[in-house]
Amino acid sequence: MLAFLWLVMWLPRKWTMKLGAFVGDQMHRYNSKRRRIAEVNIRLCFPNLSEIQRQQMVKDHFRCYGRGLVDMGLAMMGSIRRVEKYSDVVGFENLKALPKTQKIVLVTYHTTTLDMGWRLVLADIDLVAMMKRDRNPVLNWFLYRSRTRYKKVLVLMRDQGLRGIIEGMNNGKLCYFIPDEDFGDGKHAVFAPFFGQQRSTLNIVSRLAKITDAVVIPSICRLMPETGRYRTTICPPLENFPAGNYVADATNMHQAMEKLILDAPEQYMWTFRWFRTQPDEKPDLYK
Repeated sequence: MLAFLWLVMWLPRKWTMKLGAFVGDQMHRYNSKRRRIAEVNIRLCFPNLSEIQRQQMVKDHFRCYGRGLVDMGLAMMGSIRRVEKYSDVVGFENLKALPKTQKIVLVTYHTTTLDMGWRLVLADIDLVAMMKRDRNPVLNWFLYRSRTRYKKVLVLMRDQGLRGIIEGMNNGKLCYFIPDEDFGDGKHAVFAPFFGQQRSTLNIVSRLAKITDAVVIPSICRLMPETGRYRTTICPPLENFPAGNYVADATNMHQAMEKLILDAPEQYMWTFRWFRTQPDEKPDLYK
């Protein structure tokens, strides 16, 4: 598979986009479990769309998912020069305008372009980030090696906790964080609205900002399928963050990311069970 991804990296971009769309169409056709999750998520978050429009968004999402998969070779094995050939960064001045001593948490959410967004940020920044340890040892090795091949980048496994993140930030590294997974309703989670639905959200970003006196900056990466180019958008820092209220902070963060997601809603990772945990023991929305 890795050899195949490396070969795909050298195809013309239009061919890669068509191949990715084909892979996505097969996933939409045969992966009924993920298709059902995407249908539920999009119905919950976009109630004003017609059934035909929602089904079209589901199909478009899987095509974007397929393009993201076949582009992993470019994201993980391509040189910085090759990656930059097909990408743009908008709003980098929002980082450069901050004092050099200012601690930063750069927040993004799971999208079909996540690996490319990660790669664009890695190129020029002294950075600390966290990744989930994959159960497949070969894939875990590949992902970790590709994300740590730059000397300025420190990548920690999620099971190592936050101490390494805080130490990295105190040593001048920017924190790149993806806080949108549903980890239940434990002591470090609150419920906050996301596209009109209550969503279990970890308060880690608020805690990091408070402990390190950091600003929180939303960002997202988008693919333009018609050209095969990527665009990473970096926003100004969130205002009044942290506010001393975890629910207010989570709501602030969700609202900022909603605006970015709506630029290309089909590219958000709708195949994840974002609303698995519900307040007041409400029934599972995915059954």
